[in-house]
Amino acid sequence: MRFVFAIIAFVVATALIGVGVAQRTFLLPPGSVSAATAGATDEAYVLLDSDTLRANPGSQTVSLAGDSSVFIAYGRDADVEAWLNGSSYAQLEVDADSGELTEAIVAADPAGAENVASGSADPAGSDLWLEQYTGDKSLTRTINVPAGYSAIIASNGTDAAPSSITVSWPIDNSTPWAVPLLLAGAFVLLIGLALLLWGLWHMRRQQGPRRKPPTGTPRRRFSPARTNAIESGMSKRRKAITRSMTAIVPVLLIAALGAGTPLTASASTVTPTPRPTPTVDSDTDPTSEPSNMQTETPTPTPTSTEPATEAVLPAVTEQQVKTIIERVIAVESAANAAFDSTALDARFTGPALELRKASYAIHAALPEYVLPTAIPSGSASVVLPQASTVWPKTVFTIVENEDKTVAPLAVTLVQESARANYKVEYAISLEPDTTLPPVSAATVGAARLAPDSKLLSMTPDAVEEAYADILAQGSASPSYGLIDTEGDTLLTSVGSDYKAAKKAKIEETGTATIEFSKVPAISDGIALATNDSGAILSFNLRESEVVKPTQTGATITPEGAVKALSGLGATGKGVESTYDYQLLFYIPSAGETGKPTLLGFTQGLVQAKELP
Repeated sequence: MRFVFAIIAFVVATALIGVGVAQRTFLLPPGSVSAATAGATDEAYVLLDSDTLRANPGSQTVSLAGDSSVFIAYGRDADVEAWLNGSSYAQLEVDADSGELTEAIVAADPAGAENVASGSADPAGSDLWLEQYTGDKSLTRTINVPAGYSAIIASNGTDAAPSSITVSWPIDNSTPWAVPLLLAGAFVLLIGLALLLWGLWHMRRQQGPRRKPPTGTPRRRFSPARTNAIESGMSKRRKAITRSMTAIVPVLLIAALGAGTPLTASASTVTPTPRPTPTVDSDTDPTSEPSNMQTETPTPTPTSTEPATEAVLPAVTEQQVKTIIERVIAVESAANAAFDSTALDARFTGPALELRKASYAIHAALPEYVLPTAIPSGSASVVLPQASTVWPKTVFTIVENEDKTVAPLAVTLVQESARANYKVEYAISLEPDTTLPPVSAATVGAARLAPDSKLLSMTPDAVEEAYADILAQGSASPSYGLIDTEGDTLLTSVGSDYKAAKKAKIEETGTATIEFSKVPAISDGIALATNDSGAILSFNLRESEVVKPTQTGATITPEGAVKALSGLGATGKGVESTYDYQLLFYIPSAGETGKPTLLGFTQGLVQAKELP
């Protein structure tokens, strides 16, 4: 019987192991569900909106194939739609019946023609995307886009979009019973081997030499009748034991196959004693967890799962600001290395651009001239995007310098349209020991205040006028008491005392005069609200210095940066020099007792020319 039980154990083990292996091989269900386009599109852009990307749960794997370069990027729904405004595109949806991606053409909106003309037709490199990927003829990327985010697919913005587009989602194809079945099969196999070895050992023992009884020992004789009776009784006991053990086998087989977990069984050795009772011990673990099907991808973390159209979102995320600053640094570094002022146009505008272009021109004739402070490569300690649904949009950030002896730079960037990139309009060095007022988190953003906002202790326009007058007249200005001038180093360096000293030095020669005056700024001020209902104001002031000869035949000879920028030698007409001031102010809220305070400034020569 030991051999019989061993054979049964081998059969059960084979069945358990076979089922376990089958579950992980040819019986394994598919690990994903896919939707693909039925044919190529003629449109240059393809939109996968949030509903399409989230048609099935889990991360999205997008596979593209085309005849040229392929491109995919994702961003917030409102940003993707804003970038596409003015262009026709194909919008894909998952058909519920066929499971394929069906195409619907969205016609170009004529109202978006200005948006299309404001930037490149190639979506690659746009500041609106959270992540973007480019491939040569084919590309496969796994993303995990939450609600409120869409993807844009293109080639280069001119050619047709990739001809083959497939979106796949993972499904749970875990087999929780596979491992228990394999373990159970292995355990039953060990039992079978044990039974086989036990049977071989017992058979060998039964076939060994037997001891002969001692000589002279009287043998007991049994009658044929008693011998038959004993054999008959033993035969009945064997049959009973056989029937009992035969009943165990189905129990073992059913328990092993049904639970899918290892079984242990023990049976006592058959002896001519009363009928033994077999015992079966079963250990079953019915619990298991499905395997994790998530794929590591760049993942955005929005603060809300509501559609973007239902809330005013900040212009950009912190990650986008980091990417934008890196691109600005790359452009400025390349331009500084080659002193190529035209390269700056890609990422600079307004006062920041004018100052850098003038510095390049001065440096060409005066190599020791110091260029404006470059955008540092340190971390952004403050990120304050404007919360708005319309363009232009603004972002204020303070970028730390890795060299802590150099002041951080307050950078204000402006994006004129959805297709235009963010450009630096103001780059202002902070004053020593400057404390910035509390501002909103980057995920919330801030409102941009109007120049005549009455929510502040002074309107932004009034602050600009008052400080310009103080810069010209000092304490004699009627506005002197309206601005906090304590510790203001700009007033010390170019204020009324500096102007008076310079005027006296030139006029004491008796051959020339100098006049200082305010000239129109080239950029509007930008005020963003703070948490205490105040505002951070970035604005631009310009002053001119006009030096004229007062006697016939007298000449003016410019020096230093003015000479380098104007290219003039001696002139009898006079010279006009224009200096630019980029200023950062904090304005308290209405009702507060505090005064507007200068937080930082950047200044420099931007124009020098001969008078007509």
